[in-house]
Amino acid sequence: MRKSKTISADKQGQMTLDLPNLRRIEQDFDGGRVCSDGGLLLLRKADERLDLTAMASFALADKRRPDAVKHKTVDLLRQRIYAIAAGYEDCNDANQLRFDAMHQLAVGKESVLASQPSLSRFENQADSVTNAALQKLLIHTYVKGTRKAPRVLRLAMDTTCDEAYGRQQMIEFNGFYETYCFAPLFIFTEDGFPLCSLLRPGAVNPIDDAIRMIKQVLREIRLSWPTTRIELTTDAGFASGQMFDALEDLGVTYFIAAAGHSGFAYHAQETVYKCRNEFEEFGFASPSLTKYAMLKNTKERRLALKRKEEAMRYATKEEGRMQELFEAELHVKKYGEFRYAAREWRSDRRVIFRVDYSMTGPDTRFVVTNYEYGSPQKIYEDRYCPRCQCENWIKDLKLYMHSGRTSCQEFEANQFRLFLHVFAYILTWEIRKRAKLKAMTVETFRLQFLKIGVLVKSTQRKVSLHLASEFPWQIPFRIAWSET
Repeated sequence: MRKSKTISADKQGQMTLDLPNLRRIEQDFDGGRVCSDGGLLLLRKADERLDLTAMASFALADKRRPDAVKHKTVDLLRQRIYAIAAGYEDCNDANQLRFDAMHQLAVGKESVLASQPSLSRFENQADSVTNAALQKLLIHTYVKGTRKAPRVLRLAMDTTCDEAYGRQQMIEFNGFYETYCFAPLFIFTEDGFPLCSLLRPGAVNPIDDAIRMIKQVLREIRLSWPTTRIELTTDAGFASGQMFDALEDLGVTYFIAAAGHSGFAYHAQETVYKCRNEFEEFGFASPSLTKYAMLKNTKERRLALKRKEEAMRYATKEEGRMQELFEAELHVKKYGEFRYAAREWRSDRRVIFRVDYSMTGPDTRFVVTNYEYGSPQKIYEDRYCPRCQCENWIKDLKLYMHSGRTSCQEFEANQFRLFLHVFAYILTWEIRKRAKLKAMTVETFRLQFLKIGVLVKSTQRKVSLHLASEFPWQIPFRIAWSET
């Protein structure tokens, strides 16, 4: 097999390949205006429905000379956001994409788009006033796109780590993540829409910013939905008396995880012993427990984990693999609740807990709530556990939308860049929602709905797009087009 090579001077650049049992293969870049992002107009349709970039452009002050402007602010926004959604998160990609016919059509132009220096200057002109307006735009976009005020609006709040590799303004060392980073804060609705996207220094106090942003989100929401009840779930990083007090004053129903300690363990120990007794009735040994039903020796947990891994690794069909796996994965779960008043709390509060007992010992989780109805199991499984979905939405933003590209020198420019990635996520969210594909990841959406080969033919009367005839996801694409 020969590698591709160039041949005669009159066909400079043509590539050939010889494969066994096939005729000679020739390839060259002479197919005309063929683009690989044939689904970009889906983003433009979603943008027109939400009116996202048009409204965002009003928040940006344009200090350029009017007589020297070649690219409008809204065009720069669209060019950058659509490129991010299509997988081109770096500004340097604009130098090649500015000539792409589909990117030009999606922006609404049939001429060359802005270059990388123009987009970089555009990103760095953002200030705190612009970012504050864009933060409110997230909330108003969701409210505007929701036809009817919901009876209950469930929110999930979480933070993440954006590692910094340069000397960006306000990067700090975070002991939990063990790196220099930013620590952005996100608040999502239960269907995955981001209502808050706040970039923060890496070592900031999470409680202060969380309370401030919750107040802002609630203030904007209640302007349109004054009777909607708000519920909030979050992890143990936000569990404090200050947070509980603020949420109760705001009339928010909360379900917040709390780290276990001896005070909580004392109230849960009876349930833990019940789980242990049921577990040992199956004939399995469990680690020794000490006061408050806590592990006596943490080394026993590691040994139990090792035995579990070995049981799963060496189980075979002949020996009854499913039985071996069942024994390695045997769990006894029970739920309970109690009232607790910490020293810094202004009143006692309801604490529900779940005990999951296995061969590695008890795994007890606690959730503090001001919701006084329902059984502990129902509250834990139906109200608190869906919070984990928030981490998948953050993963979509970080892993597939590359929102961690906060590499500008100025902090406000990095906050604006984070908004650009969030806006790109919102456009894909709108399409997936209307096409009933909410469980689809951003990367799968990109591969199945945006990365389509298309031949662009332009005449004086119209522009014709001829999508690939062998495109395997034509039916879902048509559904998404009609619903968006």
